[in-house]
Amino acid sequence: MMPQEPQSTDEQLVRVIDKGPAGQIHIRLSRFRERDYLDIRNFYMTEAGEWRPTRKGIAIPVEFYDELMDALAAAKPMIEARTKAGEA
Repeated sequence: MMPQEPQSTDEQLVRVIDKGPAGQIHIRLSRFRERDYLDIRNFYMTEAGEWRPTRKGIAIPVEFYDELMDALAAAKPMIEARTKAGEA
């Protein structure tokens, strides 16, 4: 099933990450109270077959985008080290 279209024209769907039966993670650019956010949120499928957001997620003001990307880049080698340690 395709992801649900954003609920307003101020939302842009960036990417959907499929979590299998557990649902999906939707990454969206959204606007709330005249401020832009990068919204990363869990979605679930309703009985009617529509994807709906849960309360689990975070809306990060876009002015923190560069800092967020730096933090994710710094986390990558840590994640890789844990993955390798778990495989040993």
